[in-house]
Amino acid sequence: MRSLFSIFSIFFRLGCWSFGGPVAHLGYFQREFVDKRQWLSEQEYLELIALCNFLPGPASSQTGMAIGYQQRGVLGSLVAFAGFTLPSMLLMIAFALLMTTQLSNDLEAILHGFKLLAVVVVADAILKMLRVSIKSHWHSALVAGTAIAVLLLPGAAAQLIILLFAAWLGYLFMQPKIYNQTHSDLSEKSTSGAKVSQMAAIAFVAGWALLLVASWLLPSTAWLESIYRVGATVFGGGHVVLPLLSAEQSITSTVMASELLAGYSIAQAIPGPMFTLASYLGVMLGSGVLGGVIATILIFLPGWLLLLAVLPHWENLRSNRTLRGILGGVQLGVIGLLAATLYSFVWVGTVNGAMDMAVVVGLWWLLCSLKWPVWRVVLVAGVSGFVAFAG
Repeated sequence: MRSLFSIFSIFFRLGCWSFGGPVAHLGYFQREFVDKRQWLSEQEYLELIALCNFLPGPASSQTGMAIGYQQRGVLGSLVAFAGFTLPSMLLMIAFALLMTTQLSNDLEAILHGFKLLAVVVVADAILKMLRVSIKSHWHSALVAGTAIAVLLLPGAAAQLIILLFAAWLGYLFMQPKIYNQTHSDLSEKSTSGAKVSQMAAIAFVAGWALLLVASWLLPSTAWLESIYRVGATVFGGGHVVLPLLSAEQSITSTVMASELLAGYSIAQAIPGPMFTLASYLGVMLGSGVLGGVIATILIFLPGWLLLLAVLPHWENLRSNRTLRGILGGVQLGVIGLLAATLYSFVWVGTVNGAMDMAVVVGLWWLLCSLKWPVWRVVLVAGVSGFVAFAG
């Protein structure tokens, strides 16, 4: 059994170098927990990704929470979240306190090198998922079709509909073929999984109700409920947070659009979850460091509670033949979704010329051919970005 400290330290280290947004985080998790440490199998990891993509909230962070839950139950999920989120939260609070809206050219160049590494990590993760999941030409067609559909129909709602369609195809065609019986101990790690699930569901509803009452009694606290509600209803990952938060009157009445966009840009440039844009907003709304910490907790809390409410039942149901067929379709759909995201969010806007491509090829060679550890490749990426792009 892994200690809570070891879980925290591993996720903290990942939080310090996981550049590239949600889909890159899944790539880093795969390398760390599937390839290197073998805490779970490739199949189990894909199932967790499929589950977290169906739940509202930060899918990559929820995947990390689920991995922590697998090791040490509820406390494991908490320390995994804390470790992965802490570096990003501290950076966002610091940027808000310093009112930093522009980065130096040298720092931008280093960050660009890190983003190029994210391209490599994501592409490598997708290729590994394809090798495990593709069993026929029909599977390849479903992955490709999902990727094309996501590119042609952007938006969180469209993504959810596409994944539901993939689930329907899995229900129709994949029940008798996909997955031998696998065994996971996610539910066994908690001796009171049903009780945890019930308490989490109650806490999710009660917390939201309390914040609603507080916003009615004290209008100045309405932004707390707004941030919780965004965390409870967002689908599609960190990139969807900006339009949802920018639609909240309780936030935009205090934070100017330019300040909100500056915070969003910073959140994309630093490692860790993009949901820590809330950390920045908590400070900018006039509540200082404490406000930043509270906002961070509130935007992640509903996703964590929903995961705890569903995960024990999910593990009991995953041996069901029909559900496995549905899950098989979802998993292939998720790979297509990740492939589309690799292009639209990671590649586009990051790889902009021959020099960028050369750095990507070099980082791929170090990481995937020479099998260098990620921390060493991170250093090379930063140096490469500085040498090639600082000016």
